[in-house]
Amino acid sequence: MRHIRGNIYGNIYDSVKNVADIDANRVAIVAESSQMTYGELWDSSDKLAVWIKHNIDNNRPLMVYGHKSPYMLVCFLACVKSGHAYCPVDISMPKDRIQKIAEIIDNNTVLTTESLELEGFDVVAKDEIEAIISRQQVSADEHWRVSGDETFYIIFTSGSTGTPKGVEVSESNLRNFLRWSSCLAKKYLTRENSVFLNQAPFSFDLSVFDTYTSLATGGTLVCLDKKLISNAKDMFEFMKEHKPECWVSTPSFADMCLADRNFSEELINDIKVFLFCGETLSKSTAAKLMERFPHAAIVNTYGPTESTVAVTSVEITREMIDREGALPIGVSKPGTEVLVENGEIIILGDTVAKGYYKDSEKTEVSFGLQTDSGGMTVKSYRTGDRGYYRDGMLYCEGRLDFQIKMHGYRIELGDIEENLMKIQGIEGAAVLPKYDEGKIRHLVAFVKAPTLEGGFRTSKCLKGMLKESLPSYMVPKQFIYLDELPITGNGKLDRKRLEEQIR
Repeated sequence: MRHIRGNIYGNIYDSVKNVADIDANRVAIVAESSQMTYGELWDSSDKLAVWIKHNIDNNRPLMVYGHKSPYMLVCFLACVKSGHAYCPVDISMPKDRIQKIAEIIDNNTVLTTESLELEGFDVVAKDEIEAIISRQQVSADEHWRVSGDETFYIIFTSGSTGTPKGVEVSESNLRNFLRWSSCLAKKYLTRENSVFLNQAPFSFDLSVFDTYTSLATGGTLVCLDKKLISNAKDMFEFMKEHKPECWVSTPSFADMCLADRNFSEELINDIKVFLFCGETLSKSTAAKLMERFPHAAIVNTYGPTESTVAVTSVEITREMIDREGALPIGVSKPGTEVLVENGEIIILGDTVAKGYYKDSEKTEVSFGLQTDSGGMTVKSYRTGDRGYYRDGMLYCEGRLDFQIKMHGYRIELGDIEENLMKIQGIEGAAVLPKYDEGKIRHLVAFVKAPTLEGGFRTSKCLKGMLKESLPSYMVPKQFIYLDELPITGNGKLDRKRLEEQIR
């Protein structure tokens, strides 16, 4: 059998077709109820691409709605093979937001793998997609494909005004990312067709990390759907059966798994590397993983959707955990330069996205052109993240807007959370400000601590412990004890739901 070689890692079309040609029966994607081979993925997406090309008389993006069905990947590839960008939308999104995104995308046709009622749009359901594929005989023309600076996908993120922002990522952005991510993953994986875990919905850019890195390297993508994630026993059995080697998730999802004492190398012993992105990786999470999975590497990465998933990485060591301060987020990938200007992280390079779809005003605020250290003018993105360099490593202190000012003091909420997590018995923590008439009155700490008793006595003890490492003005006044910290459908800490509990 011929092997998939690194020189085509960046070209997703060639990577998938190469496996389809030489090993058509290799499994490309596994969901709980179905799976699909590389041969089926390539052939089905080709046939759907022909239908799209001949039946949609515009070049606008196409919304693809669904969850973890293999046909989601068929639709993604069919869109780009036919010259259309795709916009993934997950079933976890509220109906009003789905409608709003569809209106922004403004294409009458919507491809779906799950039931969807959408006012004013022509919804092509999964059974119709299957019928189109079954009767199509002609293959797609490779000259139709999205390429270069053309938009490959659009992922919508939350907007400060309440209107979602669609980040446009080009084919060249994705290609440059995959050249790096594929080599990063292969550094830790020992065989050709490695198994990648997919935790995040396809509408969250973290899924690009596992989905396309897996496809680019000839791997198998194993998807965790909402039903599986809601039942730890079934989820762990599913993982045990499919033997993931490359774990890609948010730290919050890993914390959720770590809350179960069974989550360890004894249960899932094939994991070679944990790749984290999307949130801050805490020392406590990294330390627990080292203890439970002593033979697996832990890699911390960093990058917003606007820079195509991630732009830095570092393998976490015990020395880093024992050192004072937060964990580093690493060094820049090739083709990227990361600057810190007035405390803000600025990303320059070949994976900085095109901008926000149909929103030139917001694009002009956050995106621009800057000169890199080599004297080249390149695209740049202002992240809004606070960071600094130490000993050649980049560190992120959280969002600039997570820094608050209370009673004249500037306070980093992440600093308090990190110190709470150092206290024995605390398995999760989040700190939010309590507002009254527009002013911050005090801080509220949400704590997951199953081995502690709630109430004033425990809170008093926690305050005393925090005062040993923090000034008194940074110690929360109120403590709320939860069985679980809520996470969003994307696997991140759901701060909005916590805000609703502050009285």
